[in-house]
Amino acid sequence: MFDDFTLWSLFLKGGPVMIVLIVFSVASLAVIVGKVWSFRSFRLELADGFRKLAGAVNDGGISAALTLARSDDTVLSKVFLAGHAKRAGGRDEILRSMEITARSHVSSLERYLGVLGTVGSTSPFVGLFGTVLGIITAFRALAIAEGAGPAVVADGIAVALVATAGGLLVAIPAVIAYNYFVRAVQRISVELEASAYEFVEAIFEDADSGDGGEV
Repeated sequence: MFDDFTLWSLFLKGGPVMIVLIVFSVASLAVIVGKVWSFRSFRLELADGFRKLAGAVNDGGISAALTLARSDDTVLSKVFLAGHAKRAGGRDEILRSMEITARSHVSSLERYLGVLGTVGSTSPFVGLFGTVLGIITAFRALAIAEGAGPAVVADGIAVALVATAGGLLVAIPAVIAYNYFVRAVQRISVELEASAYEFVEAIFEDADSGDGGEV
């Protein structure tokens, strides 16, 4: 009978599809942990890079900022250098170059988010597939046991529903994490572009003065 509600027992009762759901769950968890780490590192790097570049501009002007950016392998430094390389094209060209470079680096944060989206959208169907198979098996047992009552299939249907529950259990965290990370990418993109924008005027004025060094 269906009277053992331990996790291992439920896993065994869920059938072969539970193995697929376990794989989905592990993949989803790995992506979530990796993204939490990479997003945190990116934000810390952005804040530190802005502090250094702003200090260099205030203390020694664009030349000091260039020296710092060339030796600093952070995203904001690369965006700064990209804008400075287009200083002769005017403010709009500086902005465009910075935006393109910023977006190319932010796009790296979107890597593997598709895994979460796939797990979130597919897991319920995998669980439903397992449930359908279980119900087919249960009704087959009812057909074999001629004249038996609903009690013959009650346990089988309960077991079959474990697969659906497992699919939802895997899908819900993946969907929540996917939506959170998509919004986080948008926020970081805005933060990076806003930080880069703070240096546009300094680069533009440096181009007008004719003091800008070569990159």
